[in-house]
Amino acid sequence: MNFHTTNQAELTQTTTGAAHIMWVRDFNRHHPYWDDPRDTRLFTTEATIAAEKLIEAVADIGLDLALPSGTPTHKHNVMKLWSRLDQVFLSDHSKNLLISCDTQLDQRGINTNHLPILTELNLITDIAPEEEMHNFRNVDWDDFHKELSTQLAKLPPPAPVVNQRQLDKACDSLTKAIQCTITSEVPVTTITPKSKRW
Repeated sequence: MNFHTTNQAELTQTTTGAAHIMWVRDFNRHHPYWDDPRDTRLFTTEATIAAEKLIEAVADIGLDLALPSGTPTHKHNVMKLWSRLDQVFLSDHSKNLLISCDTQLDQRGINTNHLPILTELNLITDIAPEEEMHNFRNVDWDDFHKELSTQLAKLPPPAPVVNQRQLDKACDSLTKAIQCTITSEVPVTTITPKSKRW
């Protein structure tokens, strides 16, 4: 199986945050879900039971076919008939990453009875933008306290709070005094995608 990534499509983040899962291999199972449904010779009772176990396992973890149904991948050495033994399963929420998935008939190797499958995925990741944030580790707390005292001195003298409007106004004034002090006394650090989290 071959995998190829491209930069031609935009990556859409999953809303669930779940891991992207892909199952790729020769599962050696026949079923009308992926084989040619007209080729009834493949669908014996034993073969169908075996394939349904695979289908149940795939459904349990939310996978679906990436290689379109009906695409043959294997040519029988004796009967010279095509069937589908190889599968590419991809998690449902990862379908937006799938650009293409198909067999490569012209790349079939010598003396091989399976076709290579080219699966093209968009694996671009979003780069976190630079952002500025206050660095409280580098604060001169003596200067911070002095500035905060200056800002608090500008507020009206303390008085009993008797209603919601007065409480809201007092909280707003206190918040503004603290924010002004932070802006004045707390240094700013630029966080980049290469910044360490510690």
